[in-house]
Amino acid sequence: MGKEITLGDIAAMVGGKVVGNPATIITSIADVEKSASNTISPFWEKKFSAKIVAGMNLLSKEGWIPEGCSGVETEDPRRALVDILTFFDTHIAETPNIHKSAVISDLASIGKNVHIGPGCVVSDGASIGDNSVLVGNVWVGRGVFVGENSRLEQGVVLYDASSVGSRCIIHANAVIGCDGFGFMPDPKCGLLRIPQIGTVTVEDNVEIGACSCIDRATFGDTRISYGTKIDALVKIGHNSHLGKFCIVVSQVGIAGSSTLGSGVVMAAQSGIANHASIGDGATVGGRGGVVTDVPAGATVSGFPAQDHKHELRQITAVKHLPEALKSIRELKAKIEELADRCR
Repeated sequence: MGKEITLGDIAAMVGGKVVGNPATIITSIADVEKSASNTISPFWEKKFSAKIVAGMNLLSKEGWIPEGCSGVETEDPRRALVDILTFFDTHIAETPNIHKSAVISDLASIGKNVHIGPGCVVSDGASIGDNSVLVGNVWVGRGVFVGENSRLEQGVVLYDASSVGSRCIIHANAVIGCDGFGFMPDPKCGLLRIPQIGTVTVEDNVEIGACSCIDRATFGDTRISYGTKIDALVKIGHNSHLGKFCIVVSQVGIAGSSTLGSGVVMAAQSGIANHASIGDGATVGGRGGVVTDVPAGATVSGFPAQDHKHELRQITAVKHLPEALKSIRELKAKIEELADRCR
């Protein structure tokens, strides 16, 4: 049987106010389009107003729940939704155990209450911290460090000497510490491979999405700092440094030796050229291409990336180009006609 909670209990949990019957039982969360008598639906955007009908239970801003509906009003419904989602989360924690098919070196260090699932490999000199979970088919290379309470999902690969902090989550098939893409033209062999002898350091409370790849440094380290969140299908090149609490969305490409300050947001499919830097708190819009340094606090977009407002003005101007060209051609024709008359 699933969990259930009353509107009154939700209000107490999120610090909100009940509208309607506090004893109304809620068993799940649903979009407004799929609302039912036992669900609660997030509603904090006016564009959904036309879809609200009597009888719905809503999680909304103060004063937003219309007559005929029930629910919970709170100052910050987005934050309240996190608490409700946490309540209904049905994830079952793994029992500490080492599966019989796991291969663990005698020279590895395994902490207390660790779960190592089927097909995992833990190599010489590796260290797995207390309460950490390796779900299945995880490869932990030689000398790798994994801190406490971290979770490595199916198929994660940690190359030799990589370091993952505490309370990290690395999702399926992410690869940490593979060789950086380093080659140089050479008259003898065409392209000379540059050895990559550095490491990757992932600090505490970092989350890395499925199928993302972080290259080891040529020398020194590639570093992902505290609290940064990386989406799926992200590529981070060798020797790049990401500051604290960055948000890196899917399909972003970060070239080698790039630097992101703290609190940087890189929207989907954006990128940064090698050796460029983005200052603290800056935002790069979707598909934006950073080729020169971006100052702290700036919002840029387009390719090459420039001030977002300026980019929007350019886009608007381009839309009017056909009309402008037509007017120019008409003016040119009139000028030529007048010139002919004056001859």
